[in-house]
Amino acid sequence: MAHSDPVAPVAELQPAGPSPRQPKDKDEGLRQGRRPASRWTGHLRQRSRAKFLAILLGTALVMSACGGSTRSVIPTTSSPSPSTSSPPTPAQLAAEDALSAYRGMWSDMVTAAKTDNYQSPGLAQHAFGNALAVLIHGLYTNQRNGVVTKGEPILHPRVASITPATGPTQAAIVDCFDDTHWLNYKTSGGLQNDIPGGRHRTTAVVQNEAGVWKVTQLHVERSGTC
Repeated sequence: MAHSDPVAPVAELQPAGPSPRQPKDKDEGLRQGRRPASRWTGHLRQRSRAKFLAILLGTALVMSACGGSTRSVIPTTSSPSPSTSSPPTPAQLAAEDALSAYRGMWSDMVTAAKTDNYQSPGLAQHAFGNALAVLIHGLYTNQRNGVVTKGEPILHPRVASITPATGPTQAAIVDCFDDTHWLNYKTSGGLQNDIPGGRHRTTAVVQNEAGVWKVTQLHVERSGTC
């Protein structure tokens, strides 16, 4: 909830005309029933005034929330304040869909690689054409070599370009694919080799195929390229 600005103290109006006679000394002021002036008196009066107004405002809000007879502080006929955020552009929506498809493709690949199921129907959920062929070939090769892949890769994708500007249907993605913790294991047990994983510069093209965004091209470079 936004905090309201502090209530400015209201200065007390003094009647026009000559100033009243001031007592000659402190004792005379006390005899006339006046309290000695203090440099804190005006400050305390102003603070008390501000606190009082704040309490009144808080009470009005509580009573209106409880459904009492007090009128609401905010008129019910007032229109809501306009939103300061503008709706996303077609290019922004396309970029989000393209990145979602790219991440989905790798998620499907990680699942299939646990058993080297190169015929998994899930591979075609987010991949098509050349990209799908790359995934199937890698899984098929691992199966023939008696290797499965375990762990999770780390992705760092970003959209490099969106085309065309109006009604975009294609996105180019650049990634630094990290397979440090996504390694090959022998089906008989143990790591396939002692070669550690690394970071691979990866490029992909994602296209809108009949209303569904899918990765159509995929190229993963050697370790240490990003």
